[in-house]
Amino acid sequence: MPCKRLLPYLKVNLTKNNIITRDVKDFFCSERISQNMAKINVGIVGVGTVGGGVVKALDARIDYFNNSLGLDIRLARIADKVTSRFSQLPVRDAVCTADFNDVLNDDSVNVVVELAGGTGFARTLVLESLKRGKHVVTANKALIAEYGPEIFETADKAGVSLYFEASVGGGMPVIKAIREGLVGNEIISIRTIINGTCNYILTQMATQGLPFADALAAAQENGYAEADPTLDVGGGDSGHKVAILASLVSGGYVPYGAFSVEGITGIAKEDIIFAAELGYVVKLLGVIRKCEAGLDVRVHPAMLPKWHILASVSGVFNAVLLEGNAVGQMLIYGRGAGEMPTASAVVGDIVDAARNIADNCPKRVPMDYYRADKKAALVPIERIESRYYLRFNVSDNPGVLASITSCLGAEGISIASVMQKEGAGEAWVPVIIITHDAKERGVRRAIKDIEKEAFVRAPTQVIRIEE
Repeated sequence: MPCKRLLPYLKVNLTKNNIITRDVKDFFCSERISQNMAKINVGIVGVGTVGGGVVKALDARIDYFNNSLGLDIRLARIADKVTSRFSQLPVRDAVCTADFNDVLNDDSVNVVVELAGGTGFARTLVLESLKRGKHVVTANKALIAEYGPEIFETADKAGVSLYFEASVGGGMPVIKAIREGLVGNEIISIRTIINGTCNYILTQMATQGLPFADALAAAQENGYAEADPTLDVGGGDSGHKVAILASLVSGGYVPYGAFSVEGITGIAKEDIIFAAELGYVVKLLGVIRKCEAGLDVRVHPAMLPKWHILASVSGVFNAVLLEGNAVGQMLIYGRGAGEMPTASAVVGDIVDAARNIADNCPKRVPMDYYRADKKAALVPIERIESRYYLRFNVSDNPGVLASITSCLGAEGISIASVMQKEGAGEAWVPVIIITHDAKERGVRRAIKDIEKEAFVRAPTQVIRIEE
């Protein structure tokens, strides 16, 4: 229809439908607003620390989402077994219940936020929500790392999406950066300090001279460590997050448990001191690196030179150092856990879900490559090459150092420096060796041979050096 004839046509037909306008632009504007103001009813399951933060953050910003972004987001239902929590939160007119089925069975709820934790009940809730055509937002790293393929395949079949920004890095937008902001890059490597508990403990050991047990106690007293800190200090928490990041950058599936994970429980006060004397800082590091043989993925304590950008990440802070083929290096830094930082990421995902629902584009960023039949090829840790810090506790006798260096030399391991400390009256002394680049397999074989010797008084401490 020619442009000159369009305006009378619209005026007549809009009047017939009881829509009166003086300007044709009002029609298009009102139509756009009508589409964007689709009802987004949110149901939250679990309002503990993070869930409570999400309710607070939503309450603080919901008028902005409604009025400025044109998103009709409403907190419709909240479920938690501890019903006393509801009175402490700004729930507005949300229906509060102790039964998660009330959220699941409400057909008007189109976004379910899972913040219950664990991989039992949470898995059931997430899968059932997706099957019923509801979008899901979660902060559950263990769930994604261990059951990702099942969950994403279910979402794909149902035509909905699962959002999981808060599962890695708390308030740091790491997932969004990789999936969207850096989509024009091939991510070549990631090195990350991704567990605030371990970083706090190692920082206390370095700055206060505390042994591991005392630093852990301080973390628990300050609320930075759980009563049972095993998942954190054992490296499991970092392992879950690294599995998710590795899957994202590989475009495949990296199962949790398929790569080496070491924690910080074996790091002694002496190692922190010796590292400082040698110009290093000890951190629990997640490493993801693409190489010709496949994907190098691991979590372990590492020594970083004091000049390294990650060496300055202290206390409960986290950081992710990415390298893209186009953008080069990029650092994302911030609080990786806690009530409000994590809530920030969850609310960001709720808004993403709302935008996609309003624009009728539920699968804007698909995850259909995250499948059990598309596992990434991983490089076994025995095949990696690195520099090493080796601490031997040995008898203070002549010829000991020569025996150690002979075993290392037999495996082709070149020594960069040696430091021997006095035993302070003891019958044994620590001998510290820094190697040049060496194969992990060779280092392990050499240590196995050295530890057969009678002069060895304790297991050898091995810490990889990242530069």
